[in-house]
Amino acid sequence: MFFLKRRKPKAPKAVVKEEEAPFEIPAILRFERSVGTEEIKRAESELRVLSVEREALGEVLTRIFEAAASGRITSEERDKLIAKYKEQLSRLDSTIQHSERILSLHKLEEARAELIKMFQTKFVEINSKIEEIRKKLGLEVKAAAEVPIAPAPPAPPKKEVKPPPPKKEAAEPVRRRSKADEELERLREDLQKELEKLEQMELEV
Repeated sequence: MFFLKRRKPKAPKAVVKEEEAPFEIPAILRFERSVGTEEIKRAESELRVLSVEREALGEVLTRIFEAAASGRITSEERDKLIAKYKEQLSRLDSTIQHSERILSLHKLEEARAELIKMFQTKFVEINSKIEEIRKKLGLEVKAAAEVPIAPAPPAPPKKEVKPPPPKKEAAEPVRRRSKADEELERLREDLQKELEKLEQMELEV
């Protein structure tokens, strides 16, 4: 009698997933803050106090002019007092300007941080989708060659040319928008909003 030896089923091979390299944020998107929290608080406090002091000096100058107009002091005495307080006012304005610059720098850096954070989030999201589609298509990334951007040549002088009569063009078929198109459009709108906010802050500085 022959006995058939039953083969043992082979254990399934463990699927080893390739670890994806962590996405590295481009160096152009990294930044550092120039002023610390304590310096910002100090500038805010100084600006409040100096603003009150400037208002007081402005009232003093007004009183001097009123006294000269009423004849309480001579024009020479008026000019001497004005020169004294104007010098104080000039030093005060310089200190106020310094504090305002610190606060303006802080606001602009915060706006930049928000803009970069939003851009990084969208960039990583889009990059992840790109890698996912590449894997499904079995495509490999080709090394991109850096091409220097040449300055645009000067435009030739324009000649007056009568425009030809308009031709009736056939209506272009409406292309269906894909999810990628919608995502890019939303990204452009978000970036445009942040840039408008940044421009407004620069105008206020």
